[in-house]
Amino acid sequence: MKRYQKFLVFWIVNAALLYLANMLMPRSVALGNSIFKPYQAVVFSAFIWDFVLWYTEPVLKDMELATKSPMAMMVNYLAINFATLWFIARFSFITGIGIGSFVQVLVLAIVGNFVQYAAWQYMDKKK
Repeated sequence: MKRYQKFLVFWIVNAALLYLANMLMPRSVALGNSIFKPYQAVVFSAFIWDFVLWYTEPVLKDMELATKSPMAMMVNYLAINFATLWFIARFSFITGIGIGSFVQVLVLAIVGNFVQYAAWQYMDKKK
């Protein structure tokens, strides 16, 4: 049950990050398209982002990448956050979220990395 709570918390956190990115950079982060309304695009894209993060840890363990130190995990998650956000932005006709350039994707990935880490620490303290 705790694992599903983390999934929901990260889904909400990622949705809030995407929405705030649009509020702070409205010319760089576009929400919605002909298929999705803006709130639907946020919810769907946050779900995709969370789904990828959900399976990151087992994949990293299977690949035997460095997952012992917090710094190694931060670097791994930064790469995955960047790749996932770039994928979401690249396929905006499916996800409904467009991001202006890879630099803004990188900034959002870095901010997301720290916010997700804080949420992760908070959820682990609640145990």
